[in-house]
Amino acid sequence: MRRPRTREEARQQALEQLRSRPRSADDESLYAWFAHRPETLAEGVRQFVMLAKRLIGTNRYVEYWDHARNASEQDAGSGLDIVAEPDEFIRFWRSRGKGDDRFSIGTTGFSESVPIAGTKYYTAGLNYSGGLHPERNNTLGFFGRSYTEPRDHTLTLDEWRAVVAVIVDWRVPLHIGIGSRNYPIHDAVFDHRAWAGWMGWFPVRIDPVALPDFALTFPIGPGTLVAAQETNVITTDPAQVARAQEVEIALVELGVLPTQEDLIGLRLP
Repeated sequence: MRRPRTREEARQQALEQLRSRPRSADDESLYAWFAHRPETLAEGVRQFVMLAKRLIGTNRYVEYWDHARNASEQDAGSGLDIVAEPDEFIRFWRSRGKGDDRFSIGTTGFSESVPIAGTKYYTAGLNYSGGLHPERNNTLGFFGRSYTEPRDHTLTLDEWRAVVAVIVDWRVPLHIGIGSRNYPIHDAVFDHRAWAGWMGWFPVRIDPVALPDFALTFPIGPGTLVAAQETNVITTDPAQVARAQEVEIALVELGVLPTQEDLIGLRLP
């Protein structure tokens, strides 16, 4: 009888499968993890809308949120204003079969200052997962998008700092990572740890002296945002990858870089 795979063996197999694929574009995204917080769908949506409202104006990719509930609204570029009608947003997710036990929700942002190809194309995305069931920690994702400009350099460092500050003030996370999918898959020194390559927020104060001289640090809330450089790390550039790896090693030596399992927060039977 074949021995069941361990969780680590399954993780390594999945990573090997990902590494066998070509690199994708270095589109940067933000991922945040929070300790599990039991909440119903209605509570989660209201908190989500509160965060979405506070993110307006932190960067040029979000001037307003507009949620298309069907294909007609998407084609017309006119959907639900979630900030003005949070109760309708809750009803929408109920109608989509989302329940209190576990849910994953999201919406799209728009901006008149970012060139787009048509009314149905959005310039930002925000998503969140939560629920009452304590199986996994809560997660949040955010990204900016442009259809006519390079997508590997969307938000500036200052814009990302503003976004992180809003998120930390909304709910203190376990960790925030900003970068592309390529670095954790193809370039990470420690493939079981959470370092997105470009930036990370940690819920502790970090002394810049403990990091490479080129690293950038910014105190935000009760923690510190650490960046490997001023712009998104392009993983086809060996020099940029080397800088990101130096920062990654320093963070591990400081004992502040969490493992992916720490952040997922699986509750075992």
